[in-house]
Amino acid sequence: MSDSSHLLDLTSQAAAVQRLLRGRSEPDKLEWVAARGRLERVATAFLNARPTYRFVSTVGMECVFFINGDEFVFIGGHTTFTVNE
Repeated sequence: MSDSSHLLDLTSQAAAVQRLLRGRSEPDKLEWVAARGRLERVATAFLNARPTYRFVSTVGMECVFFINGDEFVFIGGHTTFTVNE
């Protein structure tokens, strides 16, 4: 996946995105994702929670996530999960 690639569904493309963005700062990762859809920070009810984001791709696929190091941690269905390579 090159820097010019399209991001149709962050959840299903997470392993490739993580490989591509490995070692970059969190602001750089967020900038890369935001350039490929709509990214917004969402409020959380937990004190000291990590910044959490909602991403909507150009084809309307949505997900909610936070970043932990080089991993995207997805939130949904009463669970959190990561995508292993």
